[in-house]
Amino acid sequence: MAGPQRRAGGRFTLRVTPGGFATTGAPALRLDGTDLVVDEGRRVAIAGTFAELADALGVDCGPPPDPYPDGSEVAPADDTSLDPTAARRIADWFLKADAALRVMAPRQTPILWPEHFDVAILLDDISYGASPGDGFHATPYAYVSSSEHDDSDFWNAPFGAIRDHEQMRSVDDLVSFWSAARALLTSHH
Repeated sequence: MAGPQRRAGGRFTLRVTPGGFATTGAPALRLDGTDLVVDEGRRVAIAGTFAELADALGVDCGPPPDPYPDGSEVAPADDTSLDPTAARRIADWFLKADAALRVMAPRQTPILWPEHFDVAILLDDISYGASPGDGFHATPYAYVSSSEHDDSDFWNAPFGAIRDHEQMRSVDDLVSFWSAARALLTSHH
């Protein structure tokens, strides 16, 4: 989704939506559960290869024309199959995190970054966000990315601090975690 948007002259960013995520510009593409919605008028089931799905959506398959670090490395012939349970868990996690980021910083617009597939904001050069899981931590987690912190137990990751999604059951839990980190970082300077 980010590649076609970038090729159309747009940004590379995505946004969280109920049931999934969407482009922030043209072409208007939105993941809704296990379907992709085109221009809010046509649903395309996620099935087959990425090349077949791109053809059904009427977009070109592949990365943006300009180099962009940390791409997905998906090949056109790769299978697009989704696990509906896992997709729902990630969509729900992103929706909760997006809402919490908007409470924490109402003037910021959370961005779903396609290269890391995390939703985040940047405040005072500190990244506050949520990941669906990755090579560092296999399950969804909230994070604060800052190298400018003290040595307290709060900071439990090489890049800052994380809390597993099981510890972050509500919007308030997420806001409290990020706010505590922000307070610690402010007092550290």
